[in-house]
Amino acid sequence: MKKFKIICLLSSLFLITITGCKKLQVENLDNPDFDKVFASGDDLENITGSLFNTWYTGNHSYYSVNMFLATSSDNVTCSWGNQGMQHMSWEPRIEWNNAPNYSYQGTTKYFFDKMYAVINTSSNVLKAVNSGVEVGSGGARNNLVKAFCKFNQGIAYGALALVFDKAFIVDENTTIPGATVADGSSYKDVALKAVTYLNEAITLSANTFTIPKGWLGTASDYSNTEFAKLCNSFAARILANYPRSKADAATVNWATVKTYADAGITSDFTIVMDGYVKWYAEAGDYLTYPGWGKVDMFVVNLMDNTQPQHWGTVSIPPPPASTNPQDQRIFSDFAYSSLNWFQAQRGYYHFSNYRYSRYDNQYSLGDGPIAEFMKAENDMIRAEARAYTNDVAGAALIINAGTRTTRGQMTPVLPILANVEKAILHERQVEMFITGMGIQHFAMRKLNLLQKGTPLHWPLPAKTLETFRETLPFYTFGGGNGDGINSSNVGWR
Repeated sequence: MKKFKIICLLSSLFLITITGCKKLQVENLDNPDFDKVFASGDDLENITGSLFNTWYTGNHSYYSVNMFLATSSDNVTCSWGNQGMQHMSWEPRIEWNNAPNYSYQGTTKYFFDKMYAVINTSSNVLKAVNSGVEVGSGGARNNLVKAFCKFNQGIAYGALALVFDKAFIVDENTTIPGATVADGSSYKDVALKAVTYLNEAITLSANTFTIPKGWLGTASDYSNTEFAKLCNSFAARILANYPRSKADAATVNWATVKTYADAGITSDFTIVMDGYVKWYAEAGDYLTYPGWGKVDMFVVNLMDNTQPQHWGTVSIPPPPASTNPQDQRIFSDFAYSSLNWFQAQRGYYHFSNYRYSRYDNQYSLGDGPIAEFMKAENDMIRAEARAYTNDVAGAALIINAGTRTTRGQMTPVLPILANVEKAILHERQVEMFITGMGIQHFAMRKLNLLQKGTPLHWPLPAKTLETFRETLPFYTFGGGNGDGINSSNVGWR
C-alpha cells in the first residue's frame, strides 16, 4: 500500500527568511543562536552530514515538483490531480496556477524552501569554519566539511536554476539587504553561480578525505577523488540542462561542459533506499506504481515505432504488446499493461499500454538501490558536448558504446547531428526514466519539443511572493501559444 510520509521541514534557523521589511539574508549568522548551534566541530560535522539528504528529499519527495515535471515532459502520463500532474499534462497545456490558494501551490514552495534550507545551512557551517571552528583534531576534517558544503550549495542552486525563472544568490559572504523580487538573479546567472561553488568543491577535493556513505546515501564511502568526479558530473548536468530553447542551448559553452563531463563519474551514482526511513525516491514510486503513473505513449513509441505516439482524444482498444521493438528495454524495464485506470473524462490522451517496472523490487518495500545520476546520463552529456563542438562522429561513438546498444540492442546511430540529438533524447527518456528530477523536461525544452504552452520554467512560489508583499495576481507562465522564452511556443505535436 502506498505511504504518504510526513516530512518535517528544517527549523526556521536553516530556512531562508524574508522579513516584513523585505530583507533577504542568510538567517542567524550574527546572533547568539548561531554561536550555540555551530559552536563545535562535532556539531558542524553532524549538520553537514544531513545536507545532501535534504537536497535529495527536496528533489524526490511526493510533495515536490518531480511528479509534474515527469508529466509535463510526456515521459510519464497520469490524469490524477496530485501535485499538479494532471494540470501540467493537460492538452492543450494550461498556465501554472501561481495563486496562494491553488491546491498544489505547495509543490514549488516545498522545493524552493528545501533548496534554500541546504544553501543556508551550508553557508552557516562555512561561516563557522571560516571563523575558526575546527572539525577534527587541529581542523583535520575542515576540508571535508568545506568541500561537502560547497558541493551542496552548488547542486541546490543548480536545481533552482533548472526549475525557476530566477532565484536569490546568498551565501556565507553575501546577503541582499532590502531585497525585492527584482533582486532575483536570472536562471542562467544562478546556474553559472552554482558551477562556481562546485568548482570550489573540486579544488578542495585535491585534499585527501572520505565522504561517509551515510552522508550520500550510498552503499560505500566516497574518496575525495570519487567525490571530485561527482562534482564534475553535477556541473556538467547543470550547464547542459539550463537552456530553455535551442537558441538558448546555442549560447552554452559546450567545450566547458565537455571538460566537466569527461572528468565526471565512471559508474552510476546510486542511492540505497532504506525502507522509507531516510532515503526514499518517493516521487518515482508514485510515478510507476500500479494505479498511478504509466509510461507516456511518446516514450513507448520511441522503443517501438509501430506503437502509437499519442493515444488521441477518443477511446480505442489498448494496442497489443510489442513483439519486435527497436529497443529491447521495452521487455526488460517496462511491463505491458492493457488496463487503464485513468478517468476518460480527463482525456484519453492520458491512456497508455505500458508501465515502468525496472525498480518494482526496490519499491515493493522502499528498499534497495536506485540510480540518482547514471553513468549513462554523464555519457550522454559527453556526447552532447561533442556534437555541439563539431565532433558529431565522437558523439556517435560514445552513444554506440553505451546503453543504446548494450541494453537496448538498438541499431548504432549514424554520425549525423539530427540523429545524434534524437539518440541522446531517446536515452534520457528510456534509460533514465524517473532517475534525476526533471531530466526529461530539461531535455525536451532545449530541443523545443515540450508541447506548446508548457512552462519552460516556473515562477517564484506564490507564498514566497506573498512574503515579498507582491500584488495579486502573481506572475506565472504557460498556456496559450507561448512566447518561446517562458512558455513553449512549439513542440513535438
